[in-house]
Amino acid sequence: MKTLMLVALLACVGTSASYAPGDADSDAEAKVVAMQHMWGQAYVSKDPKALERILDDAFVNVDSDGILQTKAEAVAEVRTSTTVQFLTESMVVHLHGNAAIVTGVFEIKGVDRGKPYAQRERFVDTWLYKNGQWVSIAGLVTRVGQ
Repeated sequence: MKTLMLVALLACVGTSASYAPGDADSDAEAKVVAMQHMWGQAYVSKDPKALERILDDAFVNVDSDGILQTKAEAVAEVRTSTTVQFLTESMVVHLHGNAAIVTGVFEIKGVDRGKPYAQRERFVDTWLYKNGQWVSIAGLVTRVGQ
């Protein structure tokens, strides 16, 4: 019995000494936030390769019009983007092991067919730590009243 208790105690001490969830969590949050910003920048710079790197091959998104998009469709949309400004606010990362749920609001401004536009949208994105990197596996966007 004493041996079992000693093994359990050593296991607990070893685990707490080698695992620092605060540091790991803040690092993961920072990486996911950086990826979120890269996503918005891809629209502004019309950079499909950047989006291809951060979206999983099985990525799905429901856009603000309720249309289901695949990775290929999202990447194609970036190529024809009319967005000139992409601002993100109120972003919160919720970590769940190798998954992260990011919620927030973004505002996009652009010019489409010579007419300026601005939209505010709330988003929920799901990220997965896969093969050594964070990739987006799902998104949902809805318009926010102005």
